[in-house]
Amino acid sequence: MCGRYVTPDEAAIERFWHIGLHNWRSRILPAFNVAPTTLVPILIRTADGILELCGARWGLVPHWWSKAAPPSLTFNARSEEARRKPTWRDSLRSQRCLMPAQGWFEWNENEPTRNEAGRKVNQPYFIHCPEAPVVAFAGLWSTWAHPSGSALLSCALLSKAAAPSIAGIHHRMPVVLKPEHYDAWLDPATAAEAVDQLIADSREDLVGYPVSTRVNNARNDDATLIERLHTGTHARS
Repeated sequence: MCGRYVTPDEAAIERFWHIGLHNWRSRILPAFNVAPTTLVPILIRTADGILELCGARWGLVPHWWSKAAPPSLTFNARSEEARRKPTWRDSLRSQRCLMPAQGWFEWNENEPTRNEAGRKVNQPYFIHCPEAPVVAFAGLWSTWAHPSGSALLSCALLSKAAAPSIAGIHHRMPVVLKPEHYDAWLDPATAAEAVDQLIADSREDLVGYPVSTRVNNARNDDATLIERLHTGTHARS
């Protein structure tokens, strides 16, 4: 389960997707330790075909949700079951988005270490694509009308079995789309079978390296969190 990731800065998103400031519905600062329920950047295709960048709550609230409080643990959607689950199926059918990222963090359950306080924890890793400083997770979005009358835009990322190169760190990973598949992913007219194929054919050119346990605290948010941890016992790359 991907529960923390790194978002690019505005300039990187603008260059990568060739969008200008007029395409930004909201401005979102880059973050090195994005946690669920926070505001994250997503790219959607509007009805008139414009690629628009919006801020969305990371933790999807389906349009039919009737309670005053949003549901919990809806920031990841298992791609293998998303089409069958009520929480995800409407968004997977016609409300798909891109979630720009530099990479994400996972914790290796088979590699115990100590945090700054001396407590035993699992070793965190930063996972990324060396050939691409900016990638896009396959995302789902929804607009929910709160009982108070306000509207909330929210999102979730799709996950799949980990690529062989990082399976030793964690058994799951986000679906990282190939750039040539972005348009088809965003197009609500793309057939269900084709959507499934985009997921199956997503990127696997990924590597991971150990980082500081400071990432365990969501209040820590700076570039040192993605620096490689150099010790004699960590050689994974």
